[in-house]
Amino acid sequence: MKYFAFIFLFIVASPVFANAEFWNKPRSGTNFFNELEQEVRFKMAHEQGIQLVRLAPNKWLNGRDKKFRGDFLLGRSGNFQGIPADDLKYLRSILDIANKHKVKVVLTMLSLPGNRWAQHNQGVQERNIWKDFKYQKQAIDFWVSLADSLKGHPALVGYNIKNEPSPEKVNPKLNDWYTESYENWFSKIKGSPADLGLFYEKVVQAIRKVDKKTSIILDSGYYAYPWGFKVFEPVKDDNVIYSFHMYEPYSFTSNKNKGKYLYPGKAPIGETRNHPIMWNKEQIENFLKPVIVWQKKHNISSNRIYVGVLGVFRKNKGSKEYMKDVLEVITSNKWHWSFYSFREDSWAGMDYELGTKRPPWAYWKAIEKGRVPGKSVYKGSRFFEMIKSFFY
Repeated sequence: MKYFAFIFLFIVASPVFANAEFWNKPRSGTNFFNELEQEVRFKMAHEQGIQLVRLAPNKWLNGRDKKFRGDFLLGRSGNFQGIPADDLKYLRSILDIANKHKVKVVLTMLSLPGNRWAQHNQGVQERNIWKDFKYQKQAIDFWVSLADSLKGHPALVGYNIKNEPSPEKVNPKLNDWYTESYENWFSKIKGSPADLGLFYEKVVQAIRKVDKKTSIILDSGYYAYPWGFKVFEPVKDDNVIYSFHMYEPYSFTSNKNKGKYLYPGKAPIGETRNHPIMWNKEQIENFLKPVIVWQKKHNISSNRIYVGVLGVFRKNKGSKEYMKDVLEVITSNKWHWSFYSFREDSWAGMDYELGTKRPPWAYWKAIEKGRVPGKSVYKGSRFFEMIKSFFY
């Protein structure tokens, strides 16, 4: 593959610099962390009424051997030398497919230079980006190049800089966001590479030099937890969306639950899992209050807030009720949202079109062949219809 030695300029002749206006009213959608049959998946999404996809391309191989999974757009870990031209061409072709099927795209990165996603790094999350400014410089250069190449594409409505950043995990660590003082931790790292807001200021300013129109989406800290808003400073840009993810209580929502917790019911909160509390719709509202407090403090409107990921392991007892309550709280606040996920190609745990039952054999047969399961599998479910009822 040839690499860019310069920033590649690509402008689509289109009336679409209206992508900033896209966010003026509430939006709903899904997440694609997939690799297989992109056109089929976008077509299916459109048929289901999905108009927005949060797209993470890091799993794509684009002709590589599987041992190089994670190199898409970035190249080898720790050695960013520019965006591979073939990868950029392929990414643009996928955006063209999304546009063809009238689906808008938020482009998000699971990995950045110095911050390799655990699944593409022998199971260990790389966090050099939060320890050394030189990796942040590489990450900023990456985003400038990507934005300059893709700006103006009619499907593209946002650059989500980093999925679930976790600077709290480098020394000095914030071990438990629930029991420890977030503010005290932040006072110790302010101005250092672990200062997420400082990184965001730099990357936003750099992108704006080449793209003044596309919305930029910033995840809160500690894996995009709502409580990260306690130390989240707005950046000086009028076209920024602030994002968090909703999986709490993780002891209930994850596939590790194994029937131990149900909803509504008691489940622990925080990283230590030593604080069981009653979870119901009222508690969900309480848990998300830091976001509302932050909005009021900084005069941030609800159309600047995006719940980029929300979900639950669909087999857990009360999963449908949990999802319903979360969506009621989100939509009552008129926040944007994207559920995880739509017709995943490697895991059926959050494929709500399957209801709460095990996938039929036809599902696994399609996956083995590298296909997206079709109508023989997806015959509709009350779970998914409930989610669709909340689409804006």
